[in-house]
Amino acid sequence: MRFFSLVRGEFWALKRNRRLAVFILVMLGMAAVYALDAQDSATFLPVVLVVAIYSSVWQMTVTSLVEEKERRTLEALLVTPARPLEIIGAKAAVGVLLAALMSALILLVFRQPPRSPLVLLSGLALAIGFATASGALIGIVARDMKTSSLYRTPLLAVLVGGTIIPWHESGWAIAEVMRWLPARPVQELIWGGWTGAPVPLAQDAAVMLAYTVLLLAVGARILRQQATSR
Repeated sequence: MRFFSLVRGEFWALKRNRRLAVFILVMLGMAAVYALDAQDSATFLPVVLVVAIYSSVWQMTVTSLVEEKERRTLEALLVTPARPLEIIGAKAAVGVLLAALMSALILLVFRQPPRSPLVLLSGLALAIGFATASGALIGIVARDMKTSSLYRTPLLAVLVGGTIIPWHESGWAIAEVMRWLPARPVQELIWGGWTGAPVPLAQDAAVMLAYTVLLLAVGARILRQQATSR
């Protein structure tokens, strides 16, 4: 019940975000441009989806947490019975739903049905989960909007840049190392789900889940420490 009350508050605050419609139009416009080249859709689709997912979740989650700090309302929230994971989940709820909506719309823009829908959905879900955990951690650590920009801009660029590289096409040794970092698994699952090419679903899912759980645990612990220090 507490969680749904927190989520309702996040959706109520969403009315102040006038840039949301612009963001959706920009992402769909980029997807439409890439979708025109049907021959390279397997290369372009992961790029558009990854950018849309991480941008959506990070923008909403980081901004929501940092704005609470600047208004000093997060302090009041931390002394309520709400658990740290409930707070993180509520703060990320809008971004998660936006990322899911953007993913569905982008897939419609590309028009072709995925060859392996389950693999594609797994890749999207894991990308959204990791984006939620990493974005929440940035929002928890950052003190204000200025410091959050210093953190999230380079980190988001590195994360998205590393994820959209088509590692499956590379024979380098570094490509195998990237399989164990939160970059190649997402790109590989989305690409494999779209093309039907075989990918190590269990391994990629285990890698992304491990990073997601770790980041959520770290974020929840920091929030808990902030609550007990007040």
